[in-house]
Amino acid sequence: MNDIVYAGLPEDSGEHKHKGCEVICASSRGEITADGVSYAYKKGDAVIIPRQMAHTNGSSDVCVLIENILLPVSGVCVISGRGAEDIAWVCGRARDLFESAVPEKQVVCDGLGALLRALIAAYCGVNDYSPAVKCVLAEIDKGVSDSTFSLENSMRSLPLNYDYVRKLFKKEVGQTPLEYLTARRMSLAREIILSGLTNRYSNYTVSQISEMCGFAEPLYFSRVFKKYYGVSPKEYMAKNR
Repeated sequence: MNDIVYAGLPEDSGEHKHKGCEVICASSRGEITADGVSYAYKKGDAVIIPRQMAHTNGSSDVCVLIENILLPVSGVCVISGRGAEDIAWVCGRARDLFESAVPEKQVVCDGLGALLRALIAAYCGVNDYSPAVKCVLAEIDKGVSDSTFSLENSMRSLPLNYDYVRKLFKKEVGQTPLEYLTARRMSLAREIILSGLTNRYSNYTVSQISEMCGFAEPLYFSRVFKKYYGVSPKEYMAKNR
């Protein structure tokens, strides 16, 4: 799920914040102020601003907003050199796409969002989680498509207080463990639909997609999907095919 919802020149003036992560490709030297702290950057740098962080924008050629990113940064990250060049290339393609009338724009945007997420993770070091959080993340990775997976049982099996681990996870990842698991499953569901993959005879049914995404009940899966994307899985299939 790494939704690029905007790509172009910064639209906000004054202090503001966003639902998602903001990526700025700097066109000149300047600084960004976030939560009362100033971060200097130079021309060519990429600046990553976490979601819900109040800030003022500096000078930039391209600004990209990406929501539902599953590895949010915990603080402003200024990237230089090759990393900034790679991020600027992705942001530039996203801007071109937003200004075009490409029929499959959403599918391509999803791919660019996934690539941007990977670059942010690589160059901002957002995988530097505590051992307990890494353990929970690993368990979620293994159980994301397993309808018998119990996140609560998995967390309670750790030699640490359950509430402590939950709060630590929320602090480091930006979501509760359940929110993160649900987001992973919704991302997987959408990827299956947008990919156009089929079973042996036809497109996957809602029940089959539900099972592949770790949901035991298709009806519950449909309710969660609609909450995320505003339409039912069937409507989403029809819209994107």
